[in-house]
Amino acid sequence: MAADPRQEARSTAGRLVTLARSGQLDAVTGALTLLSFAGRRQAERLRLILGALIEALATMLIWRAGAMGMSGAFGADLRGPDESAVDIDHLDPPVRATVRALLAQVNGCPQDADDQVVLALSGGAKANVQVIVLALKWTVNALEWCEADAQPEWLDRKAS
Repeated sequence: MAADPRQEARSTAGRLVTLARSGQLDAVTGALTLLSFAGRRQAERLRLILGALIEALATMLIWRAGAMGMSGAFGADLRGPDESAVDIDHLDPPVRATVRALLAQVNGCPQDADDQVVLALSGGAKANVQVIVLALKWTVNALEWCEADAQPEWLDRKAS
């Protein structure tokens, strides 16, 4: 019986989160770079990995908002390094699609999130690595402020 590709992607995403949490972003970047150049099957794997990270992050954001008594539609307040507002249309297209994938997921539109993940990973190998590392950083940050019962079971909270 063949392994479930979504489960394999979650497992890989979980290992990448563990590496990122332990400060090994160079190892993460190297592994993702190899996957980005490895052909069509690996492109699908990258899509599933990014999708898993977006789903995990959305789960934690929704929980956190609920714990704070917030409900309704989610939006994004994007800020530059100088804390000035950044229009989403001024982001690089892969990053813009990644933000939109997260917004679609937290707002209950998983098919739109999947479509945005595909767009996020259509910018070439370097952009693919960039957006997955970005999603990893977001996920690591969310793990820091999210309680254990609010995170997907496939994320190892003990890694640091």
